[in-house]
Amino acid sequence: AASSLWEEVSAPEKPAEALYPFKGLNSLLYGLRPAELITVTAGSGLGKSQFLREILHHLLKTTSKNVGAMFLEESVKKTAKSIMSIEANKKIHLPDTEVTDDELRDSFNSTVGSGRVFLFDHFGSSNLDNIVNRVRYMAKGLGCGYVFLDHISIIVSGGDVGDERKALDAIMTRLRMLVQETGISLICVSHLKRPESRGHEEGAATSLAQLRGSGAIAQLSDIVIGLERNGQAEDMIERNTTHVRVLKNRFSGFTGGAGDLLYNAQTGR
Repeated sequence: AASSLWEEVSAPEKPAEALYPFKGLNSLLYGLRPAELITVTAGSGLGKSQFLREILHHLLKTTSKNVGAMFLEESVKKTAKSIMSIEANKKIHLPDTEVTDDELRDSFNSTVGSGRVFLFDHFGSSNLDNIVNRVRYMAKGLGCGYVFLDHISIIVSGGDVGDERKALDAIMTRLRMLVQETGISLICVSHLKRPESRGHEEGAATSLAQLRGSGAIAQLSDIVIGLERNGQAEDMIERNTTHVRVLKNRFSGFTGGAGDLLYNAQTGR
């Protein structure tokens, strides 16, 4: 009986457990919540992985929960050094960056060496069952409250899945059920279909209709965030500025522009 819900509906709404590192996103999304499936999408090479790493680092510094990361296009060493680079404010994952032993050790201890970060060493294996089982283990066995999956499209290309649209639907359905089962916040990356006019690499706007598959990614995600940048612009400021757009927001309904992020080539931030 709905009449029995007075104590629940009269209690004040709790603030989100964690916030994004970017003010514009928090103004629309009100932070990150448990049992939430968040999809980040953009054209190729426009900084999706770095965007995720900034959020991951922020969660490490502002929450007490463990964090799991599955960056399927890179080694665990690359993932670890990229997270350390954010802490150090310099690109220590590049061979020509000067970094002292103390800086390296401090950035390690403060992030991936803290005992709160768990990485998936995939050895090139990225089939659906393996990914789902590892996410479940990160949630239930390792106590991860936040798990990053970059990216779901590689699960399709890496397995014998047949029809891509059906495979993406199956992946998103499994991930949605997993989020509900474990209560984690799952932040994943999805690629876009190429638009008919100029490409996303030249600054084309993102939309839900451009997500790969038959619509399951848009339907099953709680939050969809699009990143837009003209990587071919003549002007350096424009070339390094990413426009953040909220494409779907099941929590508050607010969508649209969520600010601009300027990439600093010296710090890698």
